[in-house]
Amino acid sequence: MDFTGTLNDQMRGFYRSKYEYKGEARNMAVTQFEAADARRCFPCWDEPAFKAKFKITLEVPAELVALSNMPVVKETVCGPLKTVYYEESPLMSTYLVAIVVGLFDYIESSTLEGTKVRVYTQVGKTIQGKFALDVGVKSLDLFKDYFATPYPLPKLDMIAIPDFAAGAMENYGLVTYRESALLYDEQLSSASNKQQVQSPLRMNWLTNGLAIL
Repeated sequence: MDFTGTLNDQMRGFYRSKYEYKGEARNMAVTQFEAADARRCFPCWDEPAFKAKFKITLEVPAELVALSNMPVVKETVCGPLKTVYYEESPLMSTYLVAIVVGLFDYIESSTLEGTKVRVYTQVGKTIQGKFALDVGVKSLDLFKDYFATPYPLPKLDMIAIPDFAAGAMENYGLVTYRESALLYDEQLSSASNKQQVQSPLRMNWLTNGLAIL
């Protein structure tokens, strides 16, 4: 089936989020599909009860970072474009599919079981993601022991989005957050902001890890 979607400005479906890079205005591409906006991106039965496995391939400008729910299998570069192939996802609802494309830095760590965890930010903001990374890794280890259930996915990325209507969205393997709900600046952020970062992190890790079962 051939189809054409729209990269919109409505902060739902597949949309543009604006940011600055070296003083220049740029756009990143972001998905927000809950509750029924996956159909804005691709043809589908866009209802939680209708689950499927997704095998995503993205063709993007070669200099950009392209993220999705699953790890990258391979990349091929042809001139100014690259094609990114991802592992097939577990069986899941359409509203949990996620794609983010833009210029990002990241920091990473691992759980005790070796699951790779990353926090992606705008270029130059990774130091503000250290608190979220620490809380995220510890929360995942805690929930694994508490529920006696291992995290079922091969990786977990968390990413801060400048234009994001919700506080956060628990997409499998790629949780998206409003910047204020993920980033914490030790010099400028308040104690209440630190609490705000902790709360959605723990809830989204719990949902991300257990809802798939």
